[in-house]
Amino acid sequence: MTENFGIERVKSGVKGFDKLIDNGFLTGQSILVCGMPGTGKTIFGLQYIYKGITDYNENGLYVSVEDRPNKLKVYAKAFGWDLDKLLKEKKIGIVNIPIDQRGFKIVDAIEEEAQKIKAKRIVVDSLSALNINAKMFDLPLKNQPDPTGMISRKKILKVAGFAPFEDVSQFTYLLVNRITDIGATTLLLADSVPGTEMLTKDGVSEYVCDGVIQLQLHDTSKNVNRTISVKKLRGSSIVPGMNSLKFTKTGLEIGEFKAFY
Repeated sequence: MTENFGIERVKSGVKGFDKLIDNGFLTGQSILVCGMPGTGKTIFGLQYIYKGITDYNENGLYVSVEDRPNKLKVYAKAFGWDLDKLLKEKKIGIVNIPIDQRGFKIVDAIEEEAQKIKAKRIVVDSLSALNINAKMFDLPLKNQPDPTGMISRKKILKVAGFAPFEDVSQFTYLLVNRITDIGATTLLLADSVPGTEMLTKDGVSEYVCDGVIQLQLHDTSKNVNRTISVKKLRGSSIVPGMNSLKFTKTGLEIGEFKAFY
């Protein structure tokens, strides 16, 4: 992966979280946010974008596959976040990725909107949904040197331009790289595998991304508790272990971990 991130820190916008990661992400990093449904991934992503705009003057782009813009507005409104206002001010962009258009140039669509609003933050929701539909998308390939003449003798079918992908691992790896090339600090949301210790269904994104954040749901006989853990973050010292993840009227907050009974 091209390591084009800088030394400045990007605040998460989630109260109490940045103290776990050296006071923020490094600019330009790609961060995987993984967990089962209901753990708070979408809200984490929306809060990252919304607070980035309102608290830190950093425009943001939300790339959605599973939820239409109107649904995102409803989710945000529950916490007092007015996305319509930010859309009118062109501080936030929402790109809805189609899954019924074969050959859709997904990176071009994301980059075009990111440049239009000068986005410094991007959220992709979700990487899992994109993986399922990998065959529908074209990703840009970079020109390669040809010291052996293999390309000129047409031994390699695709070396530049766009190519469709059928292998999910290859698609995931290249997609993360190409989105990172845009230069924004990016959160990629992904589903974990039920009944296993696997962080993601693709098994690749946790390695290619610069950081990994895991959200978990602990359903006991008395109550439901959510936790958040930082598994890795390149270039930063992290606080390991689980911390409580709380839903409040104004968004997510991090609290100290307590045993569940």
